[in-house]
Amino acid sequence: MTTDQALVLLFAGPLQAWGVRGGFNDYRDTLDHPTRSGVLGFCACALGRPRGSAPGDLAELDLAVRIDRPGTLMEDFHTIGGQSDEEVVPSADGSRRRGAFLTRRAYRADAAFTVALTGPDPVLRTLQGALDHPVYTPYLGRKSCPPATPYNLGIHHGTVEDILATAPVDRAKPARADTVTAEVITTVPHNHTAGTHAVHDDPRGGRAFGQRFLARTTISLPADLCVGNDAPARYERLHHYRYTT
Repeated sequence: MTTDQALVLLFAGPLQAWGVRGGFNDYRDTLDHPTRSGVLGFCACALGRPRGSAPGDLAELDLAVRIDRPGTLMEDFHTIGGQSDEEVVPSADGSRRRGAFLTRRAYRADAAFTVALTGPDPVLRTLQGALDHPVYTPYLGRKSCPPATPYNLGIHHGTVEDILATAPVDRAKPARADTVTAEVITTVPHNHTAGTHAVHDDPRGGRAFGQRFLARTTISLPADLCVGNDAPARYERLHHYRYTT
């Protein structure tokens, strides 16, 4: 991956959900890392674009994800409707269902991800400003999943590899270790030797998605990059990284 700058985002919160199954199914899944459709949707919220619109200039962006904290898989049970035999429940495809509709929804609890977005400078600059003053509130995959920390860490210069090797790590610093490890998810061409898995998360507008091929690698990072759990110190580290690094 060759680039000289990236817009760095931090996705951390009590709950996140990065699903890849389309439609309103009885089970809403989540991957263990943010999807391209979810990240571009996050950006589109800040820009004030309607849900389901084509990506437009956001399609020019590529992303790499560092898993700072994988979190824990959690499921929530939902019952929609069912108050009477006469009640009908609207579904995502425009039809209506009579009576109760049962769903289970998966989340990543207490997870944190550092996302590096690369692409044309004007797109990154516009997006950075929109994230500081979003039109619609961005959310971490589902509207019930708000960010818990400052998510816009600014534009930083260097390769994606260098940026992900120096950005703050949102986890507690280990007591007896000088390094920590983290997994990194990057986009690779089809049939690339480094590819490890594929997902249908490349938005094309509406409910259409293309397949994306990914590589999962592990990197070692200095333990001093960990921001810890103390809230004031954590926010100070994130602020310092954005404005003085």
